[in-house]
Amino acid sequence: MKGFNLVQKGIIAVSTFSTMLASTSAFAIPYGTNTVYKVMGTSGQTDVYISSTAGSRVNVLLGAIDRPQARIAGSCGEVRISVPSSGSFAGLKVDDIEVDVSTLSVQTFPSCINGSFAEPRTSNFKTPTGQVVIVGKTVNTAVKITLPQEITRAVTVNACGFGVLRGSTTSPLPATFTIGTQSYTLASVANATNGPICRTNGAISTGYIPAAWP
Repeated sequence: MKGFNLVQKGIIAVSTFSTMLASTSAFAIPYGTNTVYKVMGTSGQTDVYISSTAGSRVNVLLGAIDRPQARIAGSCGEVRISVPSSGSFAGLKVDDIEVDVSTLSVQTFPSCINGSFAEPRTSNFKTPTGQVVIVGKTVNTAVKITLPQEITRAVTVNACGFGVLRGSTTSPLPATFTIGTQSYTLASVANATNGPICRTNGAISTGYIPAAWP
């Protein structure tokens, strides 16, 4: 193939019948001693290769990523934010302005009458049930609510024993990530320059690695 020569490696990148793959961990393609390694992907972003049991799935924790959502302000200019699944409001932003929930007072949510609260609420507050209420927004307009969410991506390991965690120009891989109990820093992950290739012909899958690999 253009750019580098490929060789079939008879011990690690073995040919095998697909019916055997799910029951053995022998078929994997590490880069030297590294079971996690990186290459520059076709998108110009870094891809991470994970060597593991053929046919398995590997969960990769990518950390917390901001997930903005639009909420419509209510008839009193309020926006209610329920407790997230993580149980934490850490990193909350409203219209790109950080909100420190720990400093908010706890108050009941009053009724809204003709565009005004029955009891004045001049600053953001928390309800006894844990909701955060943002006040002072324009009625019936969109408000940008941003909360970090833990993102986990499942990588499927192919029949040759490696899976690929791909980055893209719109969603590059984070600087750090976790596989199982092991944390990795992308900049420090071994650079294989070029990745392996898996070819399947009928029931037989064959892995190929660059000739320059260790």
